Amino acid sequence: MRLGYIFVAIFVILSSFLRAQDFQSLLEADELKIEADELSHNVETGAVLAKGNVVVTYGILKLTAKEASINQKTFDYTASGDVVITMQDQGSWQAPALQGNFQKKTLRFGPFRLESKVWFAAGEEGTMDEAGSKQIRKGWLSTCDCPQPHYCLQAAQMTHRSDQTFTAKHVVLKFGRVPVFYLPWLWGSTNADQAGLIIKPGYSGRKGAYLQVGRIWKNETIGDSRLYVDLMSKRGVGAGYSSEFESAQRELKTQLYALHDNDTPETSPGFNRRFEAEEDRFRVNAYYRQVLSEGLSLRMNVDWLSDSAMLEDWFRRDYRRLEQPKSFVDLSYDHAYFNLGLTVRPRVNTFYTTMQQLPELRLTIPRIALMDTPLLYNSENSLGYYSLKWRNNDRDRDEFIPAADYLPLLHNDPDDYASFRADTLHTFSLPLDLRDTLTLTPRASFRATSYSRTSRPKISQQDLADRIAADNPDAPQNLFPVQDYDDADGSRTRFAAEFGMEMKSKFYSDWQEFSLKGLNIDGLRHVVEPYLNYTFAPEPSEDRDHLYFFDEIDRLEKQHFLRVGLDQRWQTRQAEQIRTLLSWQTYADVHFDRGEESDKYWGDFGNRLAFNIRPDFQTWAALLYDMGEGEIHRGEYGLRFGEEDKFNARVKYIYRNDHLSRSTYSMGSSLVDFTGESSYLKKYFETADTLTTELSIPINERTSAEIHIEYDLEDNRLAEHTYRITRQLHCWTMVLGIGWDNYDFQAMIMFRLTAFPKVKIDLDI
Repeated sequence: MRLGYIFVAIFVILSSFLRAQDFQSLLEADELKIEADELSHNVETGAVLAKGNVVVTYGILKLTAKEASINQKTFDYTASGDVVITMQDQGSWQAPALQGNFQKKTLRFGPFRLESKVWFAAGEEGTMDEAGSKQIRKGWLSTCDCPQPHYCLQAAQMTHRSDQTFTAKHVVLKFGRVPVFYLPWLWGSTNADQAGLIIKPGYSGRKGAYLQVGRIWKNETIGDSRLYVDLMSKRGVGAGYSSEFESAQRELKTQLYALHDNDTPETSPGFNRRFEAEEDRFRVNAYYRQVLSEGLSLRMNVDWLSDSAMLEDWFRRDYRRLEQPKSFVDLSYDHAYFNLGLTVRPRVNTFYTTMQQLPELRLTIPRIALMDTPLLYNSENSLGYYSLKWRNNDRDRDEFIPAADYLPLLHNDPDDYASFRADTLHTFSLPLDLRDTLTLTPRASFRATSYSRTSRPKISQQDLADRIAADNPDAPQNLFPVQDYDDADGSRTRFAAEFGMEMKSKFYSDWQEFSLKGLNIDGLRHVVEPYLNYTFAPEPSEDRDHLYFFDEIDRLEKQHFLRVGLDQRWQTRQAEQIRTLLSWQTYADVHFDRGEESDKYWGDFGNRLAFNIRPDFQTWAALLYDMGEGEIHRGEYGLRFGEEDKFNARVKYIYRNDHLSRSTYSMGSSLVDFTGESSYLKKYFETADTLTTELSIPINERTSAEIHIEYDLEDNRLAEHTYRITRQLHCWTMVLGIGWDNYDFQAMIMFRLTAFPKVKIDLDI
C-alpha cells in the first residue's frame, strides 16, 4: 500500500532526532500498522489524507495525530492536532503540528516537547534542513520531567547537527523560573555515550556560594576529557581541564587548573608558613607512558605547582596520596634476566626538598640460578649525579625563633649539596631444603659505593635527624640545630659486606568437616610459617658521617641482629578458591650490639592482625613495641562494619610516641616493616593519639546521613568533625553539610542531578 511507504518516510525523517541504535531498531521493523477514522486518496493531485484518531505504529515508534496528509507528487507532508511520537520504553515527542518534505528531508514544527529517559526539552519552533541540521528557537533542556522543570538550560537559539553536536546562543541556567547563570555561547554533543554536562551548584565554607559548569567528552581515540569553570563567591573564578586515556601501549593523564584566589591561605599577613602567599595559583600535571617496543617503555611525569598549599587546598585526594609530587622522565627496558633504566628527576617546585637525579642509570638483575648450580645471584647497580636541594624559604628562621634562643650558626636552613655516585651490590644465596619441612638459605652480599665529593665535618645520625626536623615547614619555630656538609674531603669509595642465614618452615592442620554456613566457612586450614633471619654486616670501610646523604645507601652501618618471626593464616574454601579469615604476623628483633637510640640489645616486637571473617565485618590491628625501652612506639587499630549501601561504620585508632627510630636493615633479604619506621632514614616521630570514626546511616529510601569525627586524645579536643545529610528529591539529590576543621567552621550545600549520570560531584567539605 503506497500510503504505508509514505508514513515510513515520515518516520525516517523524524528518526533523525533519535540515537543511532534506536534508528537501527526502526529500520528492522517488519510491520506497519495504520489506523484512522477516515482514509482518502486523490489520484489527480496525489494527496493522501488520514483524518480522526490517526495512529501509525512501526516497530518501536508510534505516531498519533488528529490529521495527517502527504502529496505523492511534491512529497510535501503535514501532521496536525496534538502530534505525539512515542518510542517504546524510551520517551516521546509532542507538537501541535509539523510539516516538511520527505524527499528533501526537511521539517518544520511549532511548539514542541520532548520526553526521554534522561532528557526533557521544549521549544517554540524548529526546522530541519536537507543536511539534517536542526534549528531550535527559544528552547530549554533539563533532566527534570515536571511540566515546569526544577532546573533547565534555556537557549535563545540552538543548532543540532547530524553528528549529534550542537551549538547554543545566549544560554541561561535557571532554577525554577529564576536565572542564576548566563553563557553567551555553548557547544557540545547530545550523544550521552560521548559527552556530558557538568553542573555543580552549592555552598561551602571554603568556597562560599559556587557553581561549576563544564563539558565532558568521551572518545575511544583520545580518551575522556573535562573542561570546566568554577565560580566561587569567596575564592573567585577558576578554570580547569583534565583528560585521561589508557591503552595497552599508551597512557596519558593531564590535570590543568588555575585561579586568581581572593582568599589565599595565610598563616601571617602576606605569608603562608615560611613562603609568600600566592594569589595567582595553578597546577600543571601531566603523566605519559608509552610502550616503545617489547620490553622498552617510557614514563614521564611533570607536576608544577604555584605554591606549597595548592595540593592541600584544591586537590585533597592527591595531597593525601602524594603530599609531595614528583616530576621525572624514566626510560626502562625489561628483560627476563635484567632490567635497565635511565631516570632524570629534577626539582620543579622550589618550595619542596627534593633529591635530584641528573640523571641516574640503573641495572637490576633479579634472582637467577648461576649455570646449573643451586647457587642464586641477584644484583643492583646505579650510576648518577645526585643533588639534594632543600626547600627555598622566603622567611628566615630568626623571624620565628625568639631572640634569646636564636643562634646564627646553628639556626639556619640546610645547605644544598651534590655528588656523582656509583653503587654496585651483589648477593649470592643458596637455598637448602631439608626433609621438605625446613629451608636454610645462607647468603652473602658485597657492596661498593664511590663518591666524587664527601664532607670533612661529620654529620651524625642525630645531626641528620635534626636537619630533617628543622626543614619542617609546619613548625618554623622549632629549635633544631643545623650542621652542614662541606665538599673539602674529595672523593671516597666505601666497601660494605653482609652475611646472613634465613631459616623457614611451614606446617598446617586441616579440619575438612568444619562448617559454619552463616559465615560461609566450608572447612578450615591453619597455616603456620615460622622463620629466623640472622644478619651480620661489619662496619663499612668508610665512616658514613662523612658521606653525603641522598638515600639509605649512604647510611650503611654495622648491623648484627636476629629476627624471629611467625606468620599464621586461618583459611577456608569459598567457590573453589581459598579465602583467608585471619592472618597474624609477628616478629621480634634481638641485636647483638647496643643501639645508640636505646643503648639496649633488645629491639622491636611487631605484630599485625587482620580479621576478615565476613564481607561486612573486617578488623585489623598493628603494634610496634620497643623491648629495649619498654615502650610502645606505635599502635593502630581499625574496624569496618556494615555494607556499602546500608548502615556501615569505620573506626581507626592511631597511637605513636615521640622517639628516634632504630634501623633494622638488610642488603640481601627482605624484612617486613609494619609501620615504615625502621629504615636508615632517621627522623623524629612526634606523639600522636587520634581516634577517627566514620558512620553512614540510611534514614529511609531517600535520606541518609554521614558523620566523620576525628578526636585528638593527646590534646583532648575534636580536631575535625563533619556532618552531612543527603536527601533525594524529585530530580535532584541535595547534600547539606557542616563541619569544623581545627575550629575552622565550614558549611556546604550541594545538588547533583539524579537522572543524568554524567553530572558528578565531589562531596569535599
